[in-house]
Amino acid sequence: MRQKVQNENGAAAVEFALLLPLFTLILVGIIMFGLVFNSFLEITHAAREGVRWGALREDLDSIEARAQAAAPGINWALASTEVTLDGEPFPADGTSNGDQDKEVKVTITYQLTDVIGLFGAFTAILPDQISSSATQRAE
Repeated sequence: MRQKVQNENGAAAVEFALLLPLFTLILVGIIMFGLVFNSFLEITHAAREGVRWGALREDLDSIEARAQAAAPGINWALASTEVTLDGEPFPADGTSNGDQDKEVKVTITYQLTDVIGLFGAFTAILPDQISSSATQRAE
């Protein structure tokens, strides 16, 4: 007949200690993905807002200001905005020289930052920068 082992003190703590790094890695991965996805949504919204004002033939400073106002959660010191009209640089003053029905395109590129301090562990999975663009015909 087998004897029952009575001394199992600490078994749950050992199991928890073995699984804690895995759970922590999964949790940090979820947080990092959420931060990157939020940044992507912000710059996508900013690009759409910028192209909306570009299609109305606003000046370049107004387009960039509207895009920045549409994404307050973005550190704009880490972002670059490119506005083109049918592939050419957008006129700074927004003048219309028969440019109706040409495509205005706003592209925003954002350099991701390491908020948590573990970004290096996820470099194989997450990009170092993200980009979004929107296109609309000029009116």
